[in-house]
Amino acid sequence: MNNSQIATAIALRDLHCYSLDTINDRILLQKKIFLAQDIGLPLGYGYNWYIHGPYSTDLTAVAYQVIPEGCESIEKNHLKEPYATMVKKVNNLESEIEKHNLKISVVQWYELVASIAYWYKRGNKSEEAIVGKIKQTKPQFTEEQTRAAFSSYMEFKSVA
Repeated sequence: MNNSQIATAIALRDLHCYSLDTINDRILLQKKIFLAQDIGLPLGYGYNWYIHGPYSTDLTAVAYQVIPEGCESIEKNHLKEPYATMVKKVNNLESEIEKHNLKISVVQWYELVASIAYWYKRGNKSEEAIVGKIKQTKPQFTEEQTRAAFSSYMEFKSVA
């Protein structure tokens, strides 16, 4: 494992995304790394829009290299501050599901929040613009879910 792969492996471990077994594992991995990078974790993966929102082919390639190696080789490694706190903030986004009393899975939640972040970074800064973009690209999400996720994302970005 090279240094950038080690950083990715540590981030995946600390984001609780150290599995590629199911489609949900792979979606969660993509979205959590995207959100961590969005608030400053310098892993350097580029993302494009795909079926489940932001997707990085480079991250997929690295994940398929480092995850099968297991956590043993990085068990003594940790992210330094402020990066460890960034990872915690990404993990803490899960608590927003209950806070907003949403009927949505953790994977769907991260897909929605990461999709909002993706469109926000591309100039859709208002809540109305985001709601419209999500209706267009992710019609499975309700307006209530989208507005709750937008609010959570804005708070997430402001405390980053």
